[in-house]
Amino acid sequence: MISENEFRLNFGRKLHALRKRKGLTQQELANELNYTDKAISKWERGESIPDSYTLYVIADFFAVSIDDLISDQEKISAGLSVEPKERTSTKLFVPMIVSVGIFFIASIFFLVMKNVSAWSDYAYYSFLYAVPVAAIVLTVFSSIWWKIFYRCISVSLVIWSIGFAIYFSLQMENLKYIFIPCALLQAACILIYLFAYFLSKKSKSL
Repeated sequence: MISENEFRLNFGRKLHALRKRKGLTQQELANELNYTDKAISKWERGESIPDSYTLYVIADFFAVSIDDLISDQEKISAGLSVEPKERTSTKLFVPMIVSVGIFFIASIFFLVMKNVSAWSDYAYYSFLYAVPVAAIVLTVFSSIWWKIFYRCISVSLVIWSIGFAIYFSLQMENLKYIFIPCALLQAACILIYLFAYFLSKKSKSL
């Protein structure tokens, strides 16, 4: 059974090796994990070790198992030869494929409505409402996989796409004022993002 000091040193060596293999500086890795470069430096020197959730985040970022991060030196060396999984590609392509599927369905509705005289004038609505639907899907994926900044962007897209969809589809007088609540929601979204960002920075600083 290894001591606590050996445990920290093993983790530090593995983290250092993974960071170098990915071509990142301590500051770049700190930015990716929403930590400070001082925290990364302490981990790599074996002076401290992150909490269990952060270990999970680090393992996910480098596409290795948590066991690879905290195992002894022999397993660490063996783990370096394992190729990382293509998780980043999945996080990009799955939302893209789903979004394309949404617009494909919208195009089918467009063609059907265009060929029905009573609905032909409203055929473009299928694409008008496909945008907020796709934005909602992106928001779901961003809440699962992406960082706070991208969540804020996806939520902003939902807010404004719904606002424009209502504005262009109803075409009522003074409906332009619908963008006032959109602007207020956008401001609230930015404030929540800033609060969450600085709270995360503060709680993760060592």
